[in-house]
Amino acid sequence: MPETQELICVVDDDASMRRAFGRLIKSFGYEVQLHASGRECLDETFIDRAACLIVDISMPHMDGFELHALLEASGRSIPTVFISAHEGRGYGEHAASVGAIAYLNKPCDERLLRDAIGTALA
Repeated sequence: MPETQELICVVDDDASMRRAFGRLIKSFGYEVQLHASGRECLDETFIDRAACLIVDISMPHMDGFELHALLEASGRSIPTVFISAHEGRGYGEHAASVGAIAYLNKPCDERLLRDAIGTALA
């Protein structure tokens, strides 16, 4: 368990996945904020407190890579773990090229997610 409650933001357009990630991350001992879209995430004032983002790649209107690029361009470099249910589209390579902490396929292995968050916070 972490000593302090770092804020982890989950951005996923799938409500059931968002809730599942939220419950799992809370069980790791972190504070969690859930967002249905990249725009919703950007509009929140607490994004500046975020210690890590868990971001779905495939979302309408603004995909996870676009969200990451907008945050970077605004000077907010937040360690990011990209997630996707779609394998084999070059997402892992693209995630690595933009400096992601990790790329995980959904559903995510609990241990891999916990390790990725730990790396992001280290």
